[in-house]
Amino acid sequence: MKAFVLAIAAAASAAAAAQLPRQDAAGTIRVRQANYKQMAAAMKGIRDQLRASRPTLPLIRRSSAVIAGHAVNVLRWFPRGTGPEAGVRTRALPQIWTDQASFTRRGAALVVAARNLDAAARAGDAARVRAALPVVASACGACHDDFRAPE
Repeated sequence: MKAFVLAIAAAASAAAAAQLPRQDAAGTIRVRQANYKQMAAAMKGIRDQLRASRPTLPLIRRSSAVIAGHAVNVLRWFPRGTGPEAGVRTRALPQIWTDQASFTRRGAALVVAARNLDAAARAGDAARVRAALPVVASACGACHDDFRAPE
């Protein structure tokens, strides 16, 4: 099953990368950072809705779609040359490029977690969303722990 998930993540990453116009390293870093900010805002939006007395499922669905939509592209956001050597402030660590296997596994775990969250939101099941959100947060955190420098 893990091999299947990794194969899907690798294929999705390659397909997404092939469809995008090439840009310079600074542009790639800016897009990457903007997309991560959107994901963080979506996570916060879901968390806030789940804390509300009556969560608004359409808002949760929109946020889960943002997370799932970006998760499948995370691996393509890190082409070689888009680390600190690009001259743009980034917290991306060299391990992203030196330990591609681990980075790819973490990216695949994020895709699976994000898709589960999105499926729960689309089903309108707040309890499943509540259970799936920490799994997404954990997948994000696992990558941050090994591949992102502290502030």
